[in-house]
Amino acid sequence: MEQEKKTLDILQVKEILLKQIGTIAHEERSNATIPEIVLSQEEIQITFASGKIHGEILLQCIEILNSSLENWRISSIETGYMALQAPSISGYDAKYGLDSLRIRFTLYPSKCNVFVSKRGEMSTPELLAIFGLYRFLSSLGNSETKNPTDILVKLGATVYDPIEEELKGEKMGFERIAGYKSVKREIEETIIYPLKHPEVFDNVSLLTKKYVSKNKPRAILFEGSPGVGKTTMAKVVSAECKIPLVYVPVESILSKYYGESSQNLAMVFDSASLFPNCLLFLDEIDSLAGRRDDGMFDANRKLLSVLLRKLDGFEAKTGTITIGATNRKGDLDSALLSRFDKSIYFPLPNQEEIAEILHAYALQIEMEDRKTLAQELLGMSGRNIRDFCDSVERRWSTELVISNHPIQAPPFSFYLECLKIRGLKIIDS
Repeated sequence: MEQEKKTLDILQVKEILLKQIGTIAHEERSNATIPEIVLSQEEIQITFASGKIHGEILLQCIEILNSSLENWRISSIETGYMALQAPSISGYDAKYGLDSLRIRFTLYPSKCNVFVSKRGEMSTPELLAIFGLYRFLSSLGNSETKNPTDILVKLGATVYDPIEEELKGEKMGFERIAGYKSVKREIEETIIYPLKHPEVFDNVSLLTKKYVSKNKPRAILFEGSPGVGKTTMAKVVSAECKIPLVYVPVESILSKYYGESSQNLAMVFDSASLFPNCLLFLDEIDSLAGRRDDGMFDANRKLLSVLLRKLDGFEAKTGTITIGATNRKGDLDSALLSRFDKSIYFPLPNQEEIAEILHAYALQIEMEDRKTLAQELLGMSGRNIRDFCDSVERRWSTELVISNHPIQAPPFSFYLECLKIRGLKIIDS
């Protein structure tokens, strides 16, 4: 769980800024501008330069700042200049303006100067806001960090490139998932066909809608028990559409430090948006966005706020489709649920589907025997069935080694024997 807010005195702030900003500059690019950090009359002042930025970049800056510290206001704006102010204890009172964190952007034709100032102590969220802004602006114009894969890997995400994997001989398709005919049909209608044939869907929308809008999915929810194939199905969609899949495990987002989790999440979304098109897969999304009526902590509320904001802006700004995965749909906040265009349920496999799964992991068994074994494995997920078959193989291989028998596949009777010995019948682990 994230730690509560705390304040640091002005000397501590300078020490942390020098250390952390130096680290960010080293990570982002070797020629990043190291900020000038000075203390003047109990006020800390930070100045650094960035490449040329425009209105959309400024809006992204505000969004990044909001992910750590909410309720910024634009205190001044004119051609070539914008000033932002965060709320202080006294609110936005101009008389006490120096007590609040202030950020000013001076825009030139080829560059932008950024001036940050704050009098007195500084809170952890304020520091995180500065770090996030500096990291974002330092990455602009950096040819190395323009590769979204590099950025996302640094953030703890995994990028699955279907074209690269196919060149390695790892072809992924619907045939890799046994059964689930209705689920596959829903996914084709909701994600695959709109991405592969956008002109058909757009032209139909022109004939049916009073106001023109694209019929492209923005966010889809995959729900179902652990091990039913939600992640594998996301890979299949990626391969079918020939677009990257960004897999984001929950542990890469969550942090013990206040405000850092929401900043991590915002950076993942922003980095994924650098792809022309991609799938962003948020695993265990219920851990990121629980219901607000359950007594949510302030840090979790901020995390949910970032997620809602990012999902709202996706259709207009990026070619990213978000897929959230959960086995606890009832724990999700109602506002988040409303952002998903469709919820697709992955049930546990039935007897026929289990028999198909067994064909992938025990193909030496005859069809009738697979159906008999499938009856014994009802209630198990695809992952459970795969793990069971792997354990049978290991036990059989061990017996071959001990008895010095020639290599052969385990018979059907051995699978039944292993079921009885290990007590795996109708266990859904």
